[in-house]
Amino acid sequence: MTRIEAARQRAAGAKQIAAAAAAAGFLVTLLLVRGTHIGHAATASGSSSSSSTSSTSQSSNSDGFGFGSSSVSPSTGSSSSPQAQTSVS
Repeated sequence: MTRIEAARQRAAGAKQIAAAAAAAGFLVTLLLVRGTHIGHAATASGSSSSSSTSSTSQSSNSDGFGFGSSSVSPSTGSSSSPQAQTSVS
């Protein structure tokens, strides 16, 4: 066996070990995420009616961003039309 063949054999073995380690790491991460339920709030089993009311109000705006009304008209300021300044040098 030549040195190049030996090097290729070592590289193939290292690739197999790296692939096995990556697969094992992926499975461990998957199990940890599944077990911890990341992103879900923990709630008590005996919740009162006030907590269900707050969750109902949160469901309408679940992403946390309130943009107000959907109007795109300009604000009613001191001038009725916008003023723009341009200059040419």
